[in-house]
Amino acid sequence: MTYERSGRRFLPGRKSAENLRRFVMIRTPVLAVATAAGAAICLIAVPGAAAGTAAAPACGNSALAVSATRTQGATGHGGLVVRFRNKTSHACSLYGYPGLDALNGAGHVLKHAKRTVSGFTGGSTHGVRTVVVAPGHYASAGVEWMNFHPSTGRACRFSAAIAVTPAGTSHTVRRARSVSVCNLQVHPTVPGRTGNG
Repeated sequence: MTYERSGRRFLPGRKSAENLRRFVMIRTPVLAVATAAGAAICLIAVPGAAAGTAAAPACGNSALAVSATRTQGATGHGGLVVRFRNKTSHACSLYGYPGLDALNGAGHVLKHAKRTVSGFTGGSTHGVRTVVVAPGHYASAGVEWMNFHPSTGRACRFSAAIAVTPAGTSHTVRRARSVSVCNLQVHPTVPGRTGNG
């Protein structure tokens, strides 16, 4: 015997195919409504989660104190680390390479540092990335050079100072550091104080 659903009960006498068709017709709108409701809940939840992970605003020209470590050298190479301390009360972000120039005693540019991901003294192990700097914390970048000309072996010219421009800003700071113009490189901004990471 076959049954047909009518209201809350099944009635005898109809073919199974017809019963099945009517039963499916009743359930399909219910499933459609449930699916739409679930999708709406997902759409509401996703923006809330994304908002909590939004990146900090760019640091800009006035948020950072710029410093440079003393120079160090080994096996014909030299290096130092430029550091960027967030001096504001809110987090900010840096992305990319700082600008770095070797300057003579009159303040003229001897050499623009070549941008490289890493080198002899280290650099970034994660490529170029956005670095969020909390208040009072640091970001940094490695700088390196060779103390002799790689082709001739002769001594290289050294600077009287360097000019440093944090990534994404136009605020340039001079520091009295002696760096070689031979193979002068600067690496990407990374979290922390070491210039590596």
